[in-house]
Amino acid sequence: MIGKLLLMSGIIPVIVSVFARKFFCDRTLRRHGDETVAITGKEFAEAILSQGKVTGVEIEEKRRPFLPIGPERLVISPSICKSKKARDVAAAGLLAGLVLMARRQKKVVSWRAWAVKFGWAMPSFSVVIVTFATVATSLLPSMAIGIVLGILGFAALALWFTLPVEREAAKTVAHFLDDTAIVNRRSEAEVLSELVSALAWQRLVPGCVEWLVPKAKPKDVSP
Repeated sequence: MIGKLLLMSGIIPVIVSVFARKFFCDRTLRRHGDETVAITGKEFAEAILSQGKVTGVEIEEKRRPFLPIGPERLVISPSICKSKKARDVAAAGLLAGLVLMARRQKKVVSWRAWAVKFGWAMPSFSVVIVTFATVATSLLPSMAIGIVLGILGFAALALWFTLPVEREAAKTVAHFLDDTAIVNRRSEAEVLSELVSALAWQRLVPGCVEWLVPKAKPKDVSP
């Protein structure tokens, strides 16, 4: 009975997260993600920090699966830094928006970073622990699966509870795009604003199972 309860409590939040991400994020990525804009991801991040009147932020070009950001640190994947693809540029802008938030509410942003890291690490680690426990003790396989899925469900809920952090960061970036000339073309500013708002929902699925979610593909506009 307990195993079934854990199973349901784990599966439901993850399924809801997947559908919410597809609706609020992936649809927009399919429409506009592969469009090309005039600036690179790094240039956009620097422009957002400049508009926020923030100085002394170290921008590192490294690949990291978590959110290694803080009031004085921003880590961006090298491919995103150099890319002019709209989805990559928007992703860099969202990270810069989180740095601006960290300047005002460091603890709140650290909660979001913890939730993202937990979603990557803890469910995977729990698989190792319960596998060992199943082999070494009398733990039932059904209970072991229930425990893993229960932890996965908790990770999904943690991402839901901290989602407003990224949405607020996205609003800040969208505000700069609407009120300033960060990009010269208005059409590009509108695309980036829409993508930044959509990308705030991307980290809603625990990272350890994100590879199971089909990636958003560009919308086919051929006749």
